[in-house]
Amino acid sequence: MSLTKAHGAAPAVAATLLFLHSQPGLYAAETDSDTTLPAIEVKAQAETEADNGYVAKRSTAGSKTDTPLIETPQAISVIDNAEFTARAAQNITQAVAYTPGLLTGMFGPSTRDDYFNLRGFDAPQYLDGTRLAGANYANLRIDPYGLERIEVLRGPASVLYGQNPPGGLINMVSKRPTAQPFHELQMLGGSFGRVQGALDFSGPLDEQGKFLYRLTALGRGSDSQVDFSKDDRYFVAPSFTLQPDANTSLTFLSHYQKDDASNTMQFLPYQGSVVGNPNGRLPTSTFLGEPGFDHYRREQFAVGYAFEHRFDRHWAVRQNLRYADVKSDYPVTFALGFVTDNDRVPVDYRTVSRLAGLYRDQAGTFTLDNHAQADFAIGDVRHTALLGLDFRQINGDRQRGFGSPSDLDMYSPVYGQPFAAPQIETLVNQQQDQIGLYGQDQIQWRQWIATIGVRYDWASNASLRTDYYDSDTDRIDYAKPRYSGSRQDDAAFTYRTGLSYLFDSGVAPYFNYSESFEPTAGSTFAGTPFKPTTGQQFEIGVKYQPPGVNALITLAAFELTQQNVVTPDPDPAHVGFSIQTGAARSRGIELEGKARLEMGLDVTAALALIESQVTKTNEANQLGKKLSYTPETQGSLWLDYTQPSGALAGLGLGGGVRYTGSNYGDLSNSQKAPSYTLIDASVHYELGKLDRRLRGARLGVNISNLFDREYVATCGEGSCYYGDRRNVLASLRYNW
Repeated sequence: MSLTKAHGAAPAVAATLLFLHSQPGLYAAETDSDTTLPAIEVKAQAETEADNGYVAKRSTAGSKTDTPLIETPQAISVIDNAEFTARAAQNITQAVAYTPGLLTGMFGPSTRDDYFNLRGFDAPQYLDGTRLAGANYANLRIDPYGLERIEVLRGPASVLYGQNPPGGLINMVSKRPTAQPFHELQMLGGSFGRVQGALDFSGPLDEQGKFLYRLTALGRGSDSQVDFSKDDRYFVAPSFTLQPDANTSLTFLSHYQKDDASNTMQFLPYQGSVVGNPNGRLPTSTFLGEPGFDHYRREQFAVGYAFEHRFDRHWAVRQNLRYADVKSDYPVTFALGFVTDNDRVPVDYRTVSRLAGLYRDQAGTFTLDNHAQADFAIGDVRHTALLGLDFRQINGDRQRGFGSPSDLDMYSPVYGQPFAAPQIETLVNQQQDQIGLYGQDQIQWRQWIATIGVRYDWASNASLRTDYYDSDTDRIDYAKPRYSGSRQDDAAFTYRTGLSYLFDSGVAPYFNYSESFEPTAGSTFAGTPFKPTTGQQFEIGVKYQPPGVNALITLAAFELTQQNVVTPDPDPAHVGFSIQTGAARSRGIELEGKARLEMGLDVTAALALIESQVTKTNEANQLGKKLSYTPETQGSLWLDYTQPSGALAGLGLGGGVRYTGSNYGDLSNSQKAPSYTLIDASVHYELGKLDRRLRGARLGVNISNLFDREYVATCGEGSCYYGDRRNVLASLRYNW
C-alpha cells in the first residue's frame, strides 16, 4: 500500500461508518426491533467465565473489541486470575512466568520494576488498554492482586496502540465491580520474613443494581534474598460502576500504591557469578551497596474511567481515560567492576570500585482513547468496524547527582566508610506527546474472517536539561545554571491484515501481517533527527478449540524484522555520533495449550524456539550475533489437580517445570548466562470439605524453585544478576 493511499485510509473508514448509519436498508434483516437494546452485564471477568479455569475464550487486547480468541488472527496469551493465583504470584514477572517466548525475571528478584523481553524485544506494559509510561526510574508497577487477568499480545501492535517496540506488549486488566456480592480475605506468609494481608470486596450498593463497588487492598512487609534489602508495600484500589440503564455504563477506576523497598539489583562481575573466581563463587545474598544509603521508594496513584454507551444494536461508543502519577527516590551504589592495575588486570578479583548515584524522578501520564464501533451486515457479510482517536502525554522530571564511595571487598565487605553524599547536579524535563487516528474492520463471510487495520500517528518529544556542575571549578554552583534543549517530531503510518478460517472441527488456521514504529531520540553529526525504528512481522498459525472440551491450543510461526536501529557513525571525524544503519531479525515457533479437564485437572503448557540475529550494523563484533535477552529455547508445563470427590475431596496438588535456554545481555554476545531449569510445587485444600462451617476457606502452600537452584538470569555489559532462590509461601484465603 502506498503512502498516498495510506493517508486516506482512516478517513475512508469514518466516511463508511457514517454512510452505513444513514442507510438502515443496508443492514441485515433483524428479528427484534432496533429499540430493544442488549443488556450490558458488568462482571468480574469480562472475557472469561469463572468455571473456565485457566482457559480464556475471549479477549479485547488484539482488536479492542470483545472477540473470541479463536477468531483473532494473532497469537495472544491470556493469564487469568485463577492461574496466577494458583501459583501465588507476588508480581507480574511471576504471574507470566509460564508464557512462551517471554523472558521474565531478567534482573533477578527486582524490587524496582517488572522487565520483559518478547520475541527478542522489550515488551511495554499497559493497564486496561492504556500505556503505563513513566520516566527514568519513576515507573508504575502494578500488583497482581489488583488484576483480573493479563494479556500478552505478540508481535507489532502499533495499529491499535501507537508507538511500541515490535515484539508485542503486556496488557493488564483491573478488577472491576461485580453485580453479585463477593468478599475475600487473605493472609500470606513465608520466606524472607514475608507477611501479607489482603482483602477484596465487591457488589451492588442499591437494590436495583445500578451502583456497584469494589475495594481491593493489600499490605505487606518483607525482606529479600539480598542482604539489607526489603520489599514493603501498601496498595488500595477502589472502583465504582454506574449503570443508569441497560445501555450505558461508567466505571471509575483508581489505585494508590506506596513501595518502601531496597535495591536488590546487584551488578555482580562475570567472574564469581558465572565463571570461576580465585576467591570462590559469590553468594546470592551479596550486597554491593551501602546500608543506610541505598533504597528505592515509590509512590504512585492513578485515576480514570471506562465509559460505554450503546445507541442501538449497531452502534456503540467507548472512552477510556486515565491520569497516573509516580514519584521515586532512588539513592543507589553501583559496582563498576574490579579494581585493576595499570595494565587493566584485576588486582585481586575481589575488590570492586563503586559509584553512588542519587535519582529523584517524577512522571505524570495522561491517556485518552475514544472509539466508535459499528456492527452491521451487508448481505451475508458481517462487519465489526472500529474508528478511534487516542492521545497520550507524558511529563517527566529527573534530578540526578553522583558521589564516590570507597572500594568494596565483595567477599569480606566493610560497609559504612564515610563518603560525600551525592548532590543534585542535573535536572532534565521531558514531555512526550502522541496522537493517533486508527480504523479497523473485522469482516466475516461464512467461515472466513478478515481483519484489516490502519493507523496514522503524530509524535513529539521535547526536553530541557539544566546543569549545575561547573567543570572549570569542579564544583556544583546552583547560581549559574546552564541550559540545553531539543525537540523532535515524528509521524508514521502503520497497518495490519489478518485472515482466519473456522472449521467445524474447532481448527482455525490464520495468517497475520503487522507493523510497528517507535521514535528514536537524537540526531546525526549533521543534526538530522533520527527516524523512528520500524518493524514488520509475518505470522502464520493455527488455533484449536476442541468441541466439548474446555481447552485452547495455539501454534504460531513468525518472522519479525526491525530497521533504523542506531549504530555508531563509522566516520573517524564523527566520534561519539551515530547513524541509523542497523537492522535485526527474530523468527521462531511458539506453542501454547491450556485446558480444564472434567477430572479436576488444570493444565498449561508452552514451548518457544526462537532464532534471532543482528542482520546489519557498523559494529563488526555484533554482526550475525544473537539479540540481547533472547533464549533460543524456552519451555514450561504446569499441572494443578483437585480431587473432586471421595475422602480426599478438596485436596489439590500442583507442580510445574520451567526451562530457559542460555542468553546474552549485549549484542556483542561477550558474556552468556547459562540455561536453567526450575521446579515449582503447590498443595491446597478446601477446608469446607472438612467442615461445612468452613465453606469458602482455602489453605495453600506454594514453593517456587523447589530444589533451590542457584542460577544467573542474565549477564550484560560486564554485570550479572542472580535469579530467584527458593521461596515458600503459605496462604489462607476465605471467600463468601
